[in-house]
Amino acid sequence: MPVPAISSRLNKYLFPALAFVLPFSLYFATAARDIFWLDSAEFVVITAVNGLVHPPGYPLLLILTQLIAAIPLFSLPFRLNLLAAFFAALSCLVLFVFLFRITKERFVSLLGTLVWAICWELWQQATAIEVYGLEVLLLGLALLIADSYARTGSVRLLLLLAFVLSLNLAHHLFFIFWLPAIILIIYPGMRQPLNKQSILLLLLLLLAGPLLYLTLLLRNQNAPSWAGITGLSELFDYITARIYRYRLFAGKGGYIATQFAELPKILFQQFTIFWLLLIPGIVNLLKTERRLLFGLLTGILISAPAALLYNIPDKEGYFLPVYFGFAIIIGAGIYYLWRRHRVITGVSLGLFLILALFSSYPKQNRSRLSAVADLGKAVISELPDGAILFTDDYSLLHAINYLNLGPDSSRRITVISQYHLSFPWYLKQLSRQLPVPAAAFSFAEELWRQPVKPSDAQFGELARSRAEQIMEILITGLLPRPIYYFPQNFTTLLENWHTYHLKLHGLTYEFRPSADTLLDFSFDLKFPGPERYCATRFYDSYTVDLCRRFAATVNRRGMLKFAKDDVAGAMQDFNLSLKYFPDYPAAIENKGLVFALKNVPDSARFYLNRFLILDPQSPETEKVRFYLNRLGP
Repeated sequence: MPVPAISSRLNKYLFPALAFVLPFSLYFATAARDIFWLDSAEFVVITAVNGLVHPPGYPLLLILTQLIAAIPLFSLPFRLNLLAAFFAALSCLVLFVFLFRITKERFVSLLGTLVWAICWELWQQATAIEVYGLEVLLLGLALLIADSYARTGSVRLLLLLAFVLSLNLAHHLFFIFWLPAIILIIYPGMRQPLNKQSILLLLLLLLAGPLLYLTLLLRNQNAPSWAGITGLSELFDYITARIYRYRLFAGKGGYIATQFAELPKILFQQFTIFWLLLIPGIVNLLKTERRLLFGLLTGILISAPAALLYNIPDKEGYFLPVYFGFAIIIGAGIYYLWRRHRVITGVSLGLFLILALFSSYPKQNRSRLSAVADLGKAVISELPDGAILFTDDYSLLHAINYLNLGPDSSRRITVISQYHLSFPWYLKQLSRQLPVPAAAFSFAEELWRQPVKPSDAQFGELARSRAEQIMEILITGLLPRPIYYFPQNFTTLLENWHTYHLKLHGLTYEFRPSADTLLDFSFDLKFPGPERYCATRFYDSYTVDLCRRFAATVNRRGMLKFAKDDVAGAMQDFNLSLKYFPDYPAAIENKGLVFALKNVPDSARFYLNRFLILDPQSPETEKVRFYLNRLGP
């Protein structure tokens, strides 16, 4: 075979291979090896028990995670996180094919693919199992096939598109906001009417994906799984996420203003300097691929506002399809510049890619993060055997559920989700482990019968209030058993919860009928030391927040010691707190106050002034200024 032919064939397969292998290698190196925060931890737990996740259920993803769970390689969390890496790397390959169709230049297409590979949100979703990597992969496939059909009018491609669209619907229903874009892209290809056989096959393929939702009826609905699906009516409410409808367009004026204020920073973070390529990309597509450009812009302009106004705390992944659309335009911009200055474009983009890679790598590297598991272990270790723990912390809930699945059954505790208490099915699950009074069931059932619909904005507040009422009923029935509370918000030292007193017990609080032991500081710290968890060592915001929680816990023990006149012990704890979080304002304030009371003015001024710099809006500022005035200049 002639050398040019060999070279041509090598290039034909080499560049697509690189478009997948390079991103996957990057994601493999930075993927979390353990359970991660929020929904990622839930997917690991539910895969382990073959259960149900939160609505709408994601049947396609659960089938795939179940298949991965059967592979005896690595730990289950790492395997599932690598599945997320696989989805993200495949989306890079899809983009490469898309760009090569537009540009007919493999190297240019690879450059555009690498820009997409290091997109901030894609990289985030590639390192821990979540729904968004598969979502953007399926959307990318749908856009690619739609564009192919528009160019050829092939019935086979239309049927393939129908199947991919059905898979999208079997995974993430937010895809419906991209349907107008798909229709706009495929319209030129609809030149010939379909025969009856093709129409029938088209409809069957469109139904194939949604039919996967029926498999949810076969899954385990025992704890720690989601439950309450006993028939088709409940299944419909579940897959349409009835309980979350109030969150869609539920943001008030202040919320919307905050979202728009943060948008420029979030957008810049995704592609940084590569955003400049949008302008030549739009110019290029206006000349050569106007239909595709209008389709992409339609999808972006419809789905982006919908995601922006969806009032949930962890919605960054909802923008990932939007970024994929921008990545296509950016790739076209690279080609526009490439045709004019090949060497300058290639060298410049290569240097910027390397710079962006090395800049983002430390922040995206989750391979050494095990904070969720460590938090779960720390909480379990500080509680007595058979303890009951209430929490509104979603990550801790699933961390303890995951640890409870382990071989050491002697250290299992019963963890109760405060959020889920408003669901009758959850109380039914709970009643298999603990006595649940009939009044609790009545309160939960009444919530779902009241006139305020789950789609109304005030439903969320009603559900939260009802869950607290049910929690109080449960605590009353369970005392004097050891009952503890782990609040997600740890900014304030709690002394009471409704009619019950709370005794600080480390990371948790113990429910007490009276406050006679509030100043007891005899508890030991069961969590890792500052040599493992110091805030300055981490970029991950959740892990940094955990360092702050550890600092707060140690600081509060120091406050209790000081109240018992153990000044030396208090200062040791304040110093230890600052080892976890060097700029923790409360510990800095407490050190300043101790120095002021012990008549060490220079040190007191240093720490009190530093506190005012770190937390100028604190309600403690008036007290701090009073002590500073007493100390004098």
